[in-house]
Amino acid sequence: AFYAQVAAGALLACAISEAAGLGSDQRRHQLLAGLRTLPDAMRAVLAKRDEIADAARRLAPSKRYWAVVGNGPNQVAAEEVRIKLSELCYKSIASDVTEDKKHIDLSSEPLILVCAAGLRGSTADDVAKETAIFRAHKATPIVIADEGEVRYSPAAPITVPPVDPALGFVLSAMVGHLF
Repeated sequence: AFYAQVAAGALLACAISEAAGLGSDQRRHQLLAGLRTLPDAMRAVLAKRDEIADAARRLAPSKRYWAVVGNGPNQVAAEEVRIKLSELCYKSIASDVTEDKKHIDLSSEPLILVCAAGLRGSTADDVAKETAIFRAHKATPIVIADEGEVRYSPAAPITVPPVDPALGFVLSAMVGHLF
């Protein structure tokens, strides 16, 4: 249902922006083209099921406290993943914007899922700095990022195919669902 709602929302947003004379035809075309490539990217994430399960088995059981963080659209992924993990694991799991995580108690040495797929530029740079802070506080960050992205310092990287930056959060959520 989550993935269908995202696709329907993107289609509706394109239709409304066109009807209202807002946005650009080029950006609508890019977003719709991105939606068409999303199923292949999702299949690639499904193919990483064993890798994701391995990270979960190795890193999650030893951590009492878990958190999920994200920026921009990835904040939506973080909230979605928090809900599903809480339901499935019977744990209270924090969710926050990445840069706000440093303001809570990192002394608990939590497992932190960092939803970072599709991030670009200074936002990705900021998330890389925050991930380094998490590591310095002995947290265990698992970073979900685009293939080829090397600026993060995760305890475990989980990479996804690059897609339109506005849709990267879908792949972050998918990894979180599989986790």
